[in-house]
Amino acid sequence: MDILPKIFGNPHRVKLMRLFLFNPEAVYTVKDISKRGKISRSALTKEVALLSGLGFLKMKKTGRMKSWQLNGDFFFAEHFRSLFNAEFFANRADLAKKFKNCGKVKLLILSGVFMQEGGDRVDLLLVGDNLKKKTIEKTITGIEADIGRVLTYAILETADFNYRRQSSDKFIRDILDYPHKRILDKLEIPV
Repeated sequence: MDILPKIFGNPHRVKLMRLFLFNPEAVYTVKDISKRGKISRSALTKEVALLSGLGFLKMKKTGRMKSWQLNGDFFFAEHFRSLFNAEFFANRADLAKKFKNCGKVKLLILSGVFMQEGGDRVDLLLVGDNLKKKTIEKTITGIEADIGRVLTYAILETADFNYRRQSSDKFIRDILDYPHKRILDKLEIPV
């Protein structure tokens, strides 16, 4: 259940707020926002005007080009960021459903930003057989638009993953040895 769009009255507003809250230094044009958030320009114009009017966004003008950035002085920015993080983490189990048409997914692990950590670790690891990479990339692009963050992810075939795990590959160890959440685990990897 998407709680925040119901509270804030609009899913576009929530996407837009997430985009700016989780990329506070970024400056976006309407075209950038539309592409990253997958929001139509007509809906976007209304929401940008509303959020600018509230002081959430500040406009920057370069010649005739207008762009927007999160207003660093907006008092509620950190409170909203915490609220948006909490809402996302409460619904992260729904992510497995988004990958149902991507092949035979056997393992889906969330780490990095999903565990409220940055760093060099991958945010999402997907393991399976007969994986449809284009479908997976499209699904991840949709997730990025929903959460307002660019994700680092890895896609591995089951045989490759098992070989890497058994040979204590650093990449796999960095995921499994640090905080992570197994959303789907048909491989039954020991903890």
